Amino acid sequence: MSESKIVETRKVQKFGKSTLMISLPSEYVKMIGLKPSDLVRLEVKEDGSLVILPEKILEKRHRGKEIKLGISRNTSEDILMRAIYASYIACYDRIVVENVEEKIISPHHMHAIRSLIRMLIGSEIIEQTSDRVVIQIFIDTERYNIDGLITRMISAIKNMLHFLVISIKNLDYEHLREIAELEFEMDRIHALAVRYVYALNLIRSIPFVTEYRTLIKSLEDIGDALTQASQIFSETPELMHVVRDSLGDKLDELELHIAYVMDIILQVLSKGDLYIASRAVDLAIESIKFIRRMEMEVIPKYRSLDEYLRAKTFFERLLLICYNLQAASELAFDIAMGKHYGAINLAVEEITNKM
Repeated sequence: MSESKIVETRKVQKFGKSTLMISLPSEYVKMIGLKPSDLVRLEVKEDGSLVILPEKILEKRHRGKEIKLGISRNTSEDILMRAIYASYIACYDRIVVENVEEKIISPHHMHAIRSLIRMLIGSEIIEQTSDRVVIQIFIDTERYNIDGLITRMISAIKNMLHFLVISIKNLDYEHLREIAELEFEMDRIHALAVRYVYALNLIRSIPFVTEYRTLIKSLEDIGDALTQASQIFSETPELMHVVRDSLGDKLDELELHIAYVMDIILQVLSKGDLYIASRAVDLAIESIKFIRRMEMEVIPKYRSLDEYLRAKTFFERLLLICYNLQAASELAFDIAMGKHYGAINLAVEEITNKM
C-alpha cells in the first residue's frame, strides 16, 4: 500500500496582535483523525523546518509495544532478568518470555522472573504455559510526574539515613533490616522513574531528559551506598560500638546536613532558583569534608587492623553518598539554569525561574 503524501503551499495568517497561524489540510486532519483540543508536538529541525507530530501518533509508537525474549535451558538468570528490566524501562508494555528450544521454562527461570516482577511497579504475569510467560505492564503515565517520583526517592533516602543513624546510636540491629526494605522500594521507584522519563521523551520530548536520568541514577547510588554501609555493621556488630562512642553527636549533624541538601534539591527543581542551587552544591562539598574529619577522629579508637579496614569501608560508603549528593546538586543546578531564558542577572541575591 503506497504511503499518502500531501504537498501544499499555504499562507501564514495573522491572528490577534502578535500570533501567526496556519490551518492544517482537511485531508490530513481526516487521515490522522485530529479533533479540536488534540495535542500536537512541534519540532524545529536544524535547517529551520518545522515538523508537526500529533500526540496520538507518538503514543502509538510506545503504547502496546511487545517484545519477545527467547531463552533456552542454558540461558543465565542474570541475563534474563537484565533483559526483562531493560524492556520495562524502555516502555514495552508486553514482555513475552519463551523457551525456543524446549517446551518448558525451568523452575529457576520462573523464580527469577517472579522475583523481578515483584520489583517492577505495575507489572504482572497475565499468562503462563509450560514454555511461555507473558508479562503485562499496567502503568498510566498520567498518574505520575517526574518531580513526584524524585520526591519519593529522596524521602526513602532520608528514611534510610535516619535508620542507619539511630541503629548506630542505639546499637539497634533491627533497624538495619528496615534499610534493606527501603532500598527495595527505592529500586522499584528508580525503575519506574527511568521508564517514566523515557516515555515522556517519546511523547513530549521533555527538556533535560539526560540530566533527569542521571539525577535519578545518582539518587539510586546514594541508596545503594547506604545499604552497603548498614551491611558492614551487620557483618561486624562490634564496629558499631566504636563509631557510636566516637561520633554519636556528629552522626546527627551529618543526617541533618544531608537531609537539608536534599530538601534544597527538591526546592531547586520546583522553583529554579540558581542561588539556592549553588548553595546545595557548596553544602554537598562541605559534607565530604565533614566525613573526612569524622574518619580522622575515629582512627585512634580502632582495636585491630581488621576493625580499621572495615571502618574505613564504612566511611568510604559515606563519602560515596556525599559524592553522589554533590552530583545530584550539580545536576539540579544545570536543570535550573536550563529553565531560564535570555539574560540571567547574577548580581541579585535570588534568581527565581521566570518562564
